[in-house]
Amino acid sequence: MTGIRQDDAAVTVDVRGPDGPYQVRARYLVGCDGARSRVRDWAGIGFPGTVYPEVNRLAQVTLPAAVTVLGNGDLDVPGFGVVRAGFTRTDHGLFGLGSAPGATSVSLYTIEDETTEYDDDVPMTVTELQDSVHRVLGAHLPIAATTRLSRFTFKARQADHYRKGRILLAGDAVHLFPATGVALNAGMLDAVNLAWKLAADLHGRAPRGLLDTYHTERRLAAARTMLHTRAQVALRRGHDAAAEALREMFTELLTDEQPLRRMGALVAGSDLRYPTPGTNDHPLTGVFAPDLTLHTDEGMTGVARLMHPARPVLLDLADRPGLREAAHDWKDRVDVHTARTADRPADALLIRPDAHIAWAVPIDEPAATAATALREALSTWFGPS
Repeated sequence: MTGIRQDDAAVTVDVRGPDGPYQVRARYLVGCDGARSRVRDWAGIGFPGTVYPEVNRLAQVTLPAAVTVLGNGDLDVPGFGVVRAGFTRTDHGLFGLGSAPGATSVSLYTIEDETTEYDDDVPMTVTELQDSVHRVLGAHLPIAATTRLSRFTFKARQADHYRKGRILLAGDAVHLFPATGVALNAGMLDAVNLAWKLAADLHGRAPRGLLDTYHTERRLAAARTMLHTRAQVALRRGHDAAAEALREMFTELLTDEQPLRRMGALVAGSDLRYPTPGTNDHPLTGVFAPDLTLHTDEGMTGVARLMHPARPVLLDLADRPGLREAAHDWKDRVDVHTARTADRPADALLIRPDAHIAWAVPIDEPAATAATALREALSTWFGPS
């Protein structure tokens, strides 16, 4: 890709391929091209944030016969002694070891603060990895062969905009978090949020402003993810007694079920409540639909299974024919299901294709009021009848 430009109707992408240059024209362009996104740069979307001085090295290596993997996963390294499995913090950084008893292939991980600027296009070498292990742990670790060598730094960045005209961004192109793992959830949830809205627009069914909610909702979600990953920076970077006390106290908190569940939901991104337009202030609006156990005429199922067709779902939990009738004019784009569940949280739920609840009716709300509110929610999210 060598350039992009957009007008009121479409985006034109200039491409250079094996047979020479050509152009692709489409109604929308979504940049899923990573941290160094060309789409983001060419669209003129800012990507402010912070780069942390930690250099992370990750490797999958095969050890020589001289290094013994002990029964508990520890390593016995000649001339040094036992290296403990898991994470070892030293005055010079953090060393991680993952291994299985009797295996010769292990995962190695080091984190250390460095001022050296590395060229990402120059691969990490075995010598560089061994030097890092020696600086952090004080041990020279023999390595027979490698199957993976990776070097990266942590950044906290978020794009100014998730949408600029007909250009949108998702995944690492729009956010970078200073902790591992969470970007996978965030990127997938970006895609799920955007996909159904783009589909509605391309099929001519999207209500006004629907695509703009992608920016609003996913930027809010990324801000929550940024909150806990920056907190992880504070937890992991300190090396003095105060930092050790903070980590110990936080670990104690997570032995209790309620804070453990809260942190689990925060890390998974499942604690989020999207802002919802209109007057429906039911506690479930904007949150992920709970995966209720449902009893139907066809047998037992769950909410998650109802979402497999990737269509909106009106779930009637109280056998209210007036609500089903109110949704009749949207039957071409909304699936209606009637079911029973123990301790129902609402009489009915309107669930978006990304499994967030767009509307919920309180238990025993009057029929006329509920039907009017449902039609308003259907129009707001899925277009006019």
